[in-house]
Amino acid sequence: MKQKTFDDYWFHYVFSEDPQEIKNSIAEIYINSENTEIHIDLYGEVLSTDKNIIFIHGTSVYSRFYAEFLYKLYKKGYRVFAPDLIGHGLSAGSRGHFTMEIFTRIIYDLTSYIRERFGNKIVVMGSSLGGITAFYCAANDPRLSGAVCHNAAIFDEKAYKKIINIKGILRLLLPAVPILARVLPKLHLSVFIYLDFKQLAKDQNVLESVEYLLEDEFFTEKYSLTALTTQLKAPLARPVEDIEIPIMIINGDNDNLFSVDYMKEIYERLTCEPKKLEIIENGSHLIFQEHIDETLDSIILWLKNLFS
Repeated sequence: MKQKTFDDYWFHYVFSEDPQEIKNSIAEIYINSENTEIHIDLYGEVLSTDKNIIFIHGTSVYSRFYAEFLYKLYKKGYRVFAPDLIGHGLSAGSRGHFTMEIFTRIIYDLTSYIRERFGNKIVVMGSSLGGITAFYCAANDPRLSGAVCHNAAIFDEKAYKKIINIKGILRLLLPAVPILARVLPKLHLSVFIYLDFKQLAKDQNVLESVEYLLEDEFFTEKYSLTALTTQLKAPLARPVEDIEIPIMIINGDNDNLFSVDYMKEIYERLTCEPKKLEIIENGSHLIFQEHIDETLDSIILWLKNLFS
């Protein structure tokens, strides 16, 4: 069966670079993980480097929402692997149906794939739910050279009370979600009941790109009760205090989902060395779109330290 492919709709998420040049730099590969075909955009396949990055996208989107940032990262000399998580983008799997354990196993398998072909120096990076996934991967896989987490959370410590202003019907449903998930694990609810994508940025160009995103055929609007439950209860593979690999947490000071105070709380519990907390001044939630160069510069300094 012929695999589905992207058209050029994602060009709407590129602001200053030539989207065609970005497209030409991407090699598309698939790996099998969780008995599922996982689609990966690979920037710098033939690049002569042993510096490898895995970038994990956020809620409802897919890797090309971050294409401009990933291209800029690749142009700095890094080989970048950007998977569409199971049930997202071009990857197979039931749309919006996952657990954090599944996500971390997929990244574990991708890490193994990279180690076999491109070397052992691998840093995991992600944004929003992807940043949290990177954090969970850091706790799960000591083979990693480090992590860059745009946002972090510890779900089984009632993180939802600190990162999302829950309102409306979800506030009423929340206590029952884990129970309902046992009976109706694949019942899907719209992410719009807890996320307003139009409030995630301030820049008009970025907000226009969000309008396009909401009409994107690869935008995953609904998440299963299982997927919602995992964001309420999933534990780290080890206590945050026992994570050994270096971690950088980065956050905007005007992020309307993840507070600086909560990021500081997690950062202060980390005992890994080195570690870093970077706060982007006037940064919204979408720092990889709205504050792309400042964010890139901060991350590059950290990566140079890890890969030295």
